Amino acid sequence: MTHDIIREFPDQIVSVVLFGSATTREWIRGKSDIDCIVLIKNRKMRKMVEESLDDILIKLDGKYNLGLSETCTPYKKTTNPALNLILKVESMVMFGRPFFVLAEDQFDLKNAKIRHDLKIQIGLSTLASLNMFLYRIKSTGMILYGKDIREDFPEPIPRIEKIKASFNAILLLMMSFAILPYSAKTSFSHAVKANLWACDDVLFAFGKPLSTTFKEIQQVKKMFKGYDVEFKHLDEALQYKRKIQTDNLTRLFVLKYLAKSTGFVIGLYIQTLKKMLWNKT
Repeated sequence: MTHDIIREFPDQIVSVVLFGSATTREWIRGKSDIDCIVLIKNRKMRKMVEESLDDILIKLDGKYNLGLSETCTPYKKTTNPALNLILKVESMVMFGRPFFVLAEDQFDLKNAKIRHDLKIQIGLSTLASLNMFLYRIKSTGMILYGKDIREDFPEPIPRIEKIKASFNAILLLMMSFAILPYSAKTSFSHAVKANLWACDDVLFAFGKPLSTTFKEIQQVKKMFKGYDVEFKHLDEALQYKRKIQTDNLTRLFVLKYLAKSTGFVIGLYIQTLKKMLWNKT
């Protein structure tokens, strides 16, 4: 993918960075998406580069059977108009995208700000945290080409950004509830991911590096030993991610799991907030 996009836009590509499960050896075919950021020189070329990357990834998906149509929201195709609309909204808020294309003149790394894109600016200023996004890249990123953008990431991170990061998992759970009437399988996979994202958010809040999901869970267990946190639910989420077959899940089972996951995520965030306010490590 990197080779093809550089060949097509030799004067535009500044950096290509792979991050997330694909760099931690936890990528699972048909369950894991691909996280990649492509930094370009001119924002006017952004749409063209995005369209080209889409074409390249779709071809690679067909060649290597990566299962991206199951894991990457923009590539999912269903026969249900309502579900397609929900997935479109989900894609717009940047859930499940396989790559992000941003230009140098709109990506202010040192101050963790996005310019010249109203949709992203509103989302980042109200809900999501760009700092969390950058932190994930810094912890798990692998430079595939060009500039090492990780060197420009901001430090220290404001406390409000650490709190805002929690909205990612909550939004994902909200999408899970919306999707459930149409696809128990997709709803369940979202809920599982939300539990694991909550771990990322906690580690981000305390400045702990992100790594493999297993190591992250062990870190969270150690940090909250003696606190009211349901670690069994977290262990189950990891097992579901790795092993469970999701084709025959009932909506009732998923609904119960969603309710339990929502309680777990909110409870974990409450305990995290208490720990932050009391300045305990």
